[in-house]
Amino acid sequence: MICLGNPAFSRFSAPAAAFVTLMTAGPLGALDYEKDIQPILMNKCADCHSDEAGKSKGGLKFDDPAHFHKRFSKNSAVIPGDWDASYLFVTIFRPPDSKEAMPPKGKGESLNREEVMKVMQWIAEGASINGTRGEKGTMPGDFDALLADMPGHHLAKKGKAKSETSLFPKRATPAEEDWTNTEGKTIKAVLVKVEDGKAHLRMQNGKVYKYPVDKLSKESRERLEGRSDPDMK
Repeated sequence: MICLGNPAFSRFSAPAAAFVTLMTAGPLGALDYEKDIQPILMNKCADCHSDEAGKSKGGLKFDDPAHFHKRFSKNSAVIPGDWDASYLFVTIFRPPDSKEAMPPKGKGESLNREEVMKVMQWIAEGASINGTRGEKGTMPGDFDALLADMPGHHLAKKGKAKSETSLFPKRATPAEEDWTNTEGKTIKAVLVKVEDGKAHLRMQNGKVYKYPVDKLSKESRERLEGRSDPDMK
C-alpha cells in the first residue's frame, strides 16, 4: 500500500511505462506451476533462486512451490490473474540488457518468447500452485502489440502467428494519467482498478501500489467516481 511517505509520490511525472495492458476476454487453459512453470524457471533461474543452488535472491526459491507461493504478495511478485502487475512477469519480459531484467545480463539465458508467454498465461489463469489457484484474468489479444514501442525487443518476431493474434478481440489500451495526493505530489501511473476504497496504480517499473482513494486530491478522486477498471471512463 502507498503511504504519504511512499517514494512513489516523492517524484513528479515518472517516465511512461515500458508497456501497457491490452486485456481481452476469452477462454483460458489450465497451466500448473509444478508441471509447466517450475521446469522453465529452474532451467533459466535456478542459479540464483533455488535450494539446489543454496541461493534465494529476493526471497524466491523456484524449486520450493510452497515457499514460492508464500512470497507471491511480497513486492507483488505474482498477482494471480494480473500478469502485467506481477513483478515476475515484468522482469522476464524486459530486454536482457535492461536494468532489473531477469536473469540479469551475464547471469544466464533469458526466457524465450514461448516461455515468457507461458508464464503470462499461467498468471492470467490464476497462477495455480501448491494445489491452489487465485483469481483468473485475461490474456492480450496480440502479444506483439506489447512490443510496439520497443523496436529490437528480443521477444519480437516477424510475421505474427495467426493463433496468437486472432483468438480474442482487442479492447482499448488504458492510458497513463497524472495522479495527485492530498499533499500536492503528482505521479504518472496507469489505473488498474478501484477496489475496497483503494486505487490500484501501476508505476513505470511494473509494480502496482494500492493507494487509499481518500488520500488522493479532490480532482483525482472525481476522476475515479464510477470507475472500477481502466475502461470505465
